[in-house]
Amino acid sequence: MDQLKHYTEIANELEGRNPQAFETLEEEINILIHKLKFIPMESRPNVLIQHLNSSVIDQDYLEEIMQVAGGKLLASNQDLNEADFLIFIHDAPDFFSKLPQLLETQYAEIKAVKDNQIYIINKAKFGTVKSDYLQDIEILAEIVQSKYFIYGHEGNSWVKFSMSI
Repeated sequence: MDQLKHYTEIANELEGRNPQAFETLEEEINILIHKLKFIPMESRPNVLIQHLNSSVIDQDYLEEIMQVAGGKLLASNQDLNEADFLIFIHDAPDFFSKLPQLLETQYAEIKAVKDNQIYIINKAKFGTVKSDYLQDIEILAEIVQSKYFIYGHEGNSWVKFSMSI
């Protein structure tokens, strides 16, 4: 877990201030890592995340939580058409009505759209609050490794968007 910069920072902060919260964080992260250790990186799904909120998410943070959740975050210089999952981060209620046209005009060739693997994270401040580190990972893990993880965030913090093709 040494390569998890944000985890290490949060854990170090919690260890002295709130040992019980530190133990919970450490235990939950270890469970996630253990469950996924038999899935090689090359077999993990490619994930394209489109952040459309006004808040700024640290790209390193996003890469780290995606890695722990069991996916590979596609960088802008990679072939975005190979995305197994397309995740939008947006918390405006009217986004759902705009999404079909957005998908048809800008994302139609992406594998995730063709396979109907489109998700919306509508949790306020997703990826921007350090104290939500574990919850942010759980949300992504439920989406990209749904066979292994169910935390109960579906319907509250994220939804699957289905399009009839």
